[in-house]
Amino acid sequence: MGGIAVLSNPRSGANRRDPGLVQQLSYVLGDTGELRQPPDLDHLEDTVRELRAREVEVICVSGGDGTLHKALSAIVRVYADGATGAALRAVRLPRVAILRSGTVNTISRNIGLKTRAEEMLGRVVAAHHGGAPLRTVERSCLVVNGHHAGFIFGIGVLGRFMQLYYEGGTTGVVKAVRVLGRVVASAIFRTRLARELFQKEAWRVTVDGRSWSAPGYAAMAIGTVKDIGLGFELWCRALDDLERMHALGFACGPQTVLGVLPRIYLGRPFAAEGILEALPHKVVVEHDAPIGLMMDGDFIPGARRLEVECGPRVRFLVP
Repeated sequence: MGGIAVLSNPRSGANRRDPGLVQQLSYVLGDTGELRQPPDLDHLEDTVRELRAREVEVICVSGGDGTLHKALSAIVRVYADGATGAALRAVRLPRVAILRSGTVNTISRNIGLKTRAEEMLGRVVAAHHGGAPLRTVERSCLVVNGHHAGFIFGIGVLGRFMQLYYEGGTTGVVKAVRVLGRVVASAIFRTRLARELFQKEAWRVTVDGRSWSAPGYAAMAIGTVKDIGLGFELWCRALDDLERMHALGFACGPQTVLGVLPRIYLGRPFAAEGILEALPHKVVVEHDAPIGLMMDGDFIPGARRLEVECGPRVRFLVP
C-alpha cells in the first residue's frame, strides 16, 4: 500500500461536536501520512492535486455523506480531468477509506462499513505497515455536469423530502422515520403535504439518447448504491452492472409510490404505471428554469441542463 492522506472537513458536524477528533486521527496516523483540513472547496481541489502529484494511493475521508460527496467531487475533477463517456468510466482513482464520523452515513452503510473513524484509520495504517490486508468494495460514482460526484442523485420529491428532513436542524433516524410517516399519512389521506411534494415538472428527459416521454415528472432518482436510507432499497438493480446506473422516473402521484413502497423496502423489483426505469450510461434532464438537485444529501444549485453520467469506480477499503 502506498502513501496515505486524511482529508477532514473542519466545518463538519462531527468536528464541531468533537473538537478532539482531528487530534485523535492525527495521533493514529502518526508519521505514516498527513492529515489535511482544506478550509473551502477551492483549497480542497488544490489539496487533491497535491496528493495526486505525490502519488498518494489511499485517501481517507473523515466525515459523513456530505464530506464524502465534496471530497469525491474534487477527486473526480482532478483525476478525470474533463473526461466523459467511456473514458470517464475508465478513470482509475486512488483507493478511498471512509472514516465514519458524519451526521448522515448512508454511503458507508451501503458498503457495509460500521467501524468507528479511529479504528478504521488504525486498520488502514496497520495494513500499510504489512498488517492484515483490507478488503476492497467497488461502487461506481455518478458525475453531474462533470463537476459533482456521488452515489445518490435526486430532483423533485427526493430534494423536497430532504428539505423536510433538515428543517429545524435536528437529524437522525428518529427524525427521518417521523418525516416519512408524515408523508405516508398525507398520501393515504390525500392532504396538501403529499400534493406539494409530488408536484410535477415538465422536464425533458433523455436516457442514453432516447427520449422518456411523460407529461410531467414528480421526481428523477438515479443511484449506484441500493439503499437510499432507512433500509429502503430504491435502486435494487444498482449493482447489476457497475458500468451503468439505475435510473427511475416518477411520472405518477403519491398513491402509486405508496403502493410499491413495501417492495422498495424489501429490495424487490417493482413496476407500476407512471414509473419509468432503465440501466443507462447517461441521463440528461432539461428544463426552461434551473433545476436544483440533491446529491448524497447535499443540496446543489441547479442548471437548465443536468447531465448525469456513470463515472469511475471507487474502490472503498473496508475491514
